[in-house]
Amino acid sequence: MDMPQSQLKRSRNGLETFVNSRPPQSWQQRSEAEGGLGSLMDRFVAKLRSRQQLSSEDENALRDAGWVQRRYRRHDTIVRAGDRLADVRLLLSGFVARCQEDGTGHRQIVGICVAGDFIDTHAMVLGTLEQDAMALGPCVVASLPHATARRLIEERPGVLRAFWMQAAIDSSVQAAWIQALGSKRGTAKIAHIFCEMQLRLGLVGLATEMGFPLPLNQQELADYAGMTHVHLNRCLRELREAGLVSFSGGWARVLDFDKLKALAHFDQAYLHAPLQDAG
Repeated sequence: MDMPQSQLKRSRNGLETFVNSRPPQSWQQRSEAEGGLGSLMDRFVAKLRSRQQLSSEDENALRDAGWVQRRYRRHDTIVRAGDRLADVRLLLSGFVARCQEDGTGHRQIVGICVAGDFIDTHAMVLGTLEQDAMALGPCVVASLPHATARRLIEERPGVLRAFWMQAAIDSSVQAAWIQALGSKRGTAKIAHIFCEMQLRLGLVGLATEMGFPLPLNQQELADYAGMTHVHLNRCLRELREAGLVSFSGGWARVLDFDKLKALAHFDQAYLHAPLQDAG
């Protein structure tokens, strides 16, 4: 979400909140109209800086590495499972789903990438992805040849640590979601998703007091949560009637973060993103 010309402050939920801000009429249109590679790369650098120190030299090396930008539309396939990959891909804007098929052809969403996430870093080692990567809406992806990325991390230990940090947190996010799928009832699972997305998007300035984009339709959200469409509707109704969450038209708003966390038994420690006090 673009920053309006108004006062910015940090809330204790780690969100950037704006005085007199309001949700966009169409977040998809804003995504399509976002700035160039430099301004979008700021999100990635800000996300790295929120978790560890980066020297100005490391930041400049990341920005100037030779990324190539490409735009995708909703449901475009960015990476196909099993394809040999020669580039690492960084999501600069939008949302991407990792999808995996079983032997019967049933596809399951197994992960969601947000702006500032790598889509396929482990392919630098494995050479392929075991999942498809699919755009959930308009998005911008920057790619860098594996050879260039390897040279960058060999020459700059700070960048290497940043790449390791991102890979480790991706693993933590996946583990937390597996635990949620296995142990939480339906409404708590959906609450977990909204809690996590608010914090992950807050790191890159895309979650405000007015909410955040979440461009999954109800069938996709049900698929991700491992439940039927009917069950998902019941869970969303329970959250709405409890005054905890509103979700409509690809836009979500958490109305009471503390109560939502309590319902989800949500512990954000796995995100390794310390919350900041209001100031």
